[in-house]
Order: sequence, then structure tokens, then C-alpha cells
Amino acid sequence: MLRRWFGPSPADRLVALQAVLGSTHELFISLGELRARQFLEHTVNRLAHRAVAGSGLVARSDSTSLLVLFEQAEQALRTACLLRSELRAWCLDVGPDFDLPMDMGLSSGAVLCRPPSFEGETLLRASTLAAAAHGGEILMDHGVLAALPPELAARARRTPPAAGFAHVGTAWSYMCDAESMPRPAAPLWVNLRSPDGRIHLSFTPERPIRIGRDARSDLVVDSPAISRQHAVIVWRNGNYMLADMSRNGTWLRHQAAPQAVFLQRGVCLLGSTGSLSLGRRPLPWRAPDLLFSVTAPAQSHPQPGAQGPN
Repeated sequence: MLRRWFGPSPADRLVALQAVLGSTHELFISLGELRARQFLEHTVNRLAHRAVAGSGLVARSDSTSLLVLFEQAEQALRTACLLRSELRAWCLDVGPDFDLPMDMGLSSGAVLCRPPSFEGETLLRASTLAAAAHGGEILMDHGVLAALPPELAARARRTPPAAGFAHVGTAWSYMCDAESMPRPAAPLWVNLRSPDGRIHLSFTPERPIRIGRDARSDLVVDSPAISRQHAVIVWRNGNYMLADMSRNGTWLRHQAAPQAVFLQRGVCLLGSTGSLSLGRRPLPWRAPDLLFSVTAPAQSHPQPGAQGPN
């Protein structure tokens, strides 16, 4: 994974994805300044977690933009399409007709990786392409195009430089379609189990799943490091989201991601499979508190009475 690139020497070839939220004026009018700022903060946070689940490394983020590094061009492009899909779904929380465009630039080349600092012309090109994009466009340079599988590269279209960005040179535009942005056709189930097998429950999306030491929780996990009301899992717009409400936080590790994501009173998307460490940092010799998987109902095998309460 990306960890092997860390060091004083530049990585020979990584793909940088720069995503920028634009036209936020309507959001501030719709929600007011306080709620709009909260929405932007939570949105960028959720986009960052989604990028990590797609095998990306978040290099920088602020209230309206995100810079992510990938090893493969296909990973970066498919993640870009998924980020667009997620953002469109989250905008439904604001209003049925609200849309917040996200312009993206993709560039391939050398990157100097010295965490927390990442430098190089590749990052500058990705930022410039994102600035040249408009209306939720994805622009990529020739290096990204050349590294894509033929079926994806064939759908890219050469685009002339935008006004004021003639120095960008030739770029290619890629518009995601429904096939690039898959959405679940039906509600999924989330399956939670402990590594020792004592807990093995499956829940449907009808209501939130409460996790904590409180005996009234849907899933009781008894440990001094875990809060009485530690976390809740909810089904939102075709995905399961984990919200941490605890004192000590939650570490979420997706199966495809090299590092755990730390949440403390934050929200994160649950991928298809992974693990949760509640209140204690994950260590190589310590098993996680819970393993999770998100599956279609036909693939789930709940024990009698284990299905989430109605």
C-alpha cells in the first residue's frame, strides 16, 4: 500500500486526486451560516473516510477541499465517481432539488512523501485541473489517461483549456454515469460479530443500532474503555454510517485500507467489511472488539431473534 512510499525520496508515480466543493453560496442561503459550516465540515470529513475506504491516503483537507493520493489511476477515478455519488445523496438532506457541485482534478507523477507534508508538481497539476473544472467536472492529465484500463480511457473526452487556464495544456474530461456510481438496489443488512464468536448478530435498516455498555443498547459490549452510549449505526441514503458519541473514540479499519480511521464524535461510512476497536487504540496483539460486514439479505444468516428490532 501507500505506506511503502513514505520517505525522503519521491515516489516514482502516484495519482493525486484534488476535490473542491464549489458554489457554496446557495448552501449558506438555505441553511444559514452556522448550519452551512457544519454541513461542509461533516461532508469533507465523510468524503475523506470514503476515500480511505477506496485505498486512498488523505494528504490534505480543509472545509471545502480534499487532496488524496492513490497508487493506481483506476482506484482514483472510481473513488472520484463514488465521492460524487455520495455527495449527491447527502445533498438530499438539505433539500430534494439541492445540488452541491464538486470539481475534481486527477494527475499522475512523482510525489515527495514526508508525512505530514506532501509536495511535488503532481499535486500542483491536480489542484490546477480541479480549478479549471466546472459544474462537477472531473479533469485528468495524460498520465492518468494512459494508466487507465481501455474501457475507462475510451470514455474520456479531450477538452480545450478553460478560460484563464491555458497553461494546463491538454486535459481529458470524464463524466461518471450510473454504472460508475453503483447504488444498492435494495436495503442491505449489517452483520456484527465479536472475534471470539460470542456475538453474532445481523440487523436490518429499519432503526438505528446502538452500541455501548448500557444494557438497553442493541449490542452490549462491556469494557471500562467503552462509553454507555458509545456509537450508533444508521442506514442513510443507501449506506450504513457509524457515528461515534463516546469519550474515548472509535477506531474503524476497512479491510482494503492499510490504517485505521479514528473517530471521536464524528461520522464515517462503513465499507463492505472491516473491524471496530471501541475506546482503545488497535494494537497488533489485541483483537478488535467487533467485526462488521455489509451484505445483501440473502447472504446474511441471522440467528433467531438476532435481527434488528422494529
